[in-house]
Amino acid sequence: LILINNMLKLLENWREYLNESKLRVFDFDDTIAKSDSNIHVTTDTGKKITMTPGEYATHEMNPSYKYDFSEFDEVINPREIKQITNIIRNALNAGTEGREVAILTARDPAAELSIRNYLESIGLDTSKITFELLGDSNPQAKAKWIANRIQAGATDVLFFDDSGKNIEAVKKLKQLYPNVKINARIVKYAEDVKENVELKTS
Repeated sequence: LILINNMLKLLENWREYLNESKLRVFDFDDTIAKSDSNIHVTTDTGKKITMTPGEYATHEMNPSYKYDFSEFDEVINPREIKQITNIIRNALNAGTEGREVAILTARDPAAELSIRNYLESIGLDTSKITFELLGDSNPQAKAKWIANRIQAGATDVLFFDDSGKNIEAVKKLKQLYPNVKINARIVKYAEDVKENVELKTS
């Protein structure tokens, strides 16, 4: 009887393994690549401020400020963050059976072609990648997208982002889905990426 119970438990574990659905989610700016796209802010007093994606990641939105994200419709002077793109390569090489690799960004949908072209230029097959451009920088927008994927069957979620606010929003999903493996990792590699400045010789 013990042997039969052990066999049934083994079969149950194997069934869970076969039904496992892995979701690998990556932010774009300062996670996959560092670019020269900036946010232009006009304060309520008319003061002009320019923010990098890294600075914006820790910025508290002010409803009385005006935010201009138009530079994010293009990928300007991108520098690859290889620690993350290598993870994407490994995920894609593992095959798409039971696995989804997604780019989840606050950028507007108008930027999708530029992002695709850049990823293709560094050798990533974008036909195997899901693109979700939210046009919304609210951390809850990313958490909601991932929650929808969990409801659709994802059982193992790995999320990479440079924004602590986004990481915390996704981590809170663990309370809603205790049986789902959710790992949200903060990315700080962009801080070590050198500026790509062309030196002009006279």
